[in-house]
Amino acid sequence: MNLYDRLARLARYQPDKSAVESQREALTYGELEALAARIAGGLRAAGVGPGDLVGLRLHDTPQHIAALFAVMRLGAIILPVDWRGTRGEYDRLLARFAPRLVLDDSQAPLDWPGLQRLGDLAQHDADTAPPAELADQPMGYSLTSGTTGQPKAMVVTHEQLYLRFAARTLEGIFARDDRFLAVWPLAYPAGREHAICLILLGATLVLFSSLAKPAELVDFALARGITATAVSPNAVRGLLEIAEGGSALLGGLRVFVTGAAKLQPEERQRVRETICPRVIDYYGSTGTGPIAIISEAADGAEPTAVGRPVVGIEVQIVDDQGAPLPEGQTGDIRLRGPAISTLAVGDSDDRREGYRGGWYYPGDRGRLDGRGILHLEGRAADLIKRGGVMVHAQEVELALRRHPGVFDAAVVGLPHATLGQEVVAFVEARGQLDQRDLIRHCRAELAPFKVPARVVTVEALPRNANGKVDKSRLPSLA
Repeated sequence: MNLYDRLARLARYQPDKSAVESQREALTYGELEALAARIAGGLRAAGVGPGDLVGLRLHDTPQHIAALFAVMRLGAIILPVDWRGTRGEYDRLLARFAPRLVLDDSQAPLDWPGLQRLGDLAQHDADTAPPAELADQPMGYSLTSGTTGQPKAMVVTHEQLYLRFAARTLEGIFARDDRFLAVWPLAYPAGREHAICLILLGATLVLFSSLAKPAELVDFALARGITATAVSPNAVRGLLEIAEGGSALLGGLRVFVTGAAKLQPEERQRVRETICPRVIDYYGSTGTGPIAIISEAADGAEPTAVGRPVVGIEVQIVDDQGAPLPEGQTGDIRLRGPAISTLAVGDSDDRREGYRGGWYYPGDRGRLDGRGILHLEGRAADLIKRGGVMVHAQEVELALRRHPGVFDAAVVGLPHATLGQEVVAFVEARGQLDQRDLIRHCRAELAPFKVPARVVTVEALPRNANGKVDKSRLPSLA
């Protein structure tokens, strides 16, 4: 399978339909395929062929979408390179993965090694060779820091991404008539997968800045006739801050999707009442795509619930030896299914994460209840070993967020001379926050050994471009 064939078919049968739009420009399906063919021609002239790794250091534009499909056409492999990254990060990425070349669309002089201007390749004659014939070959690398903090890549084939696309469509995240507002960066796995899947479906992808303020997002969505969108829980909380009773902010949407981290039941209910009546909240990972989905209020009634496993994903809960555990017991989550990546480039130092015995272990701990609902009890790496007892960071974070003065919270274990680790909370507050009152709240919610020893109030929790808290940066704020 080569996913480019699907774009070529759509360009033939719906050439005038809008494929991808941004604030400044738009491409129809016919124009998108023609541009992708020209970029592919430029890449082929530069010596790129099947199996070659091609870096894309590009902004979130329609041209970026065309470049993704151009790489696919040749049977080459996509290596995402975040344009916000530093020179040092870029050099380390090149040293680790050694792409044949890297396409860049910045206006700055190209003084970084390996870069070529996308605009130059886009002027090339269109590639005339048929799209590469592939079978279970890599489509792209999805970068993740894993549990080590060092870059690694999950390898995603054309077939695996197609199956993730099918699961998202069958679960109602995408629809063919959608005008889907995309705010996650294309350099990040979820943003890139959503964008490619929407094009495969024949929908209209509308790109918008991940850094936009909530009011700007609402105004843009209403002005552009948006029917669906996917945002991070952090963005959801920003929208809830400006939402009021009465009419919903985005009540005209077919569906409002959240991912990257989970909402709490009360937040999800407020979204239904003040933003959009239909909400889908899903749990997934770089190596799997979507794993479980909450689309009905009852499926997400408990704070730990992440929903029912999606089509094509088998979930088991196992002990440290890999033996399945009874219903209701907490253990390591393991998964299998045809959409799950089977190859990773780079190692993990966490034995709970990776491939063993035909199963993929995402590094999370959880349980399955009597209704088949998957519950997430936290990352194995988020277990805090305090004086010989284990504290789940997620449980403490949930308790902190239930305080009315807390906008968001993140908890880590920091070194302690006698206990080994101590529970430390980092809190993003709503206005003034009385820390003593917050500790009293935690004592009422948690066992004494789980109560944070320290609470650090920060103006904003450090996040990546997906809106997910970057816990590796928290110790420096303590």
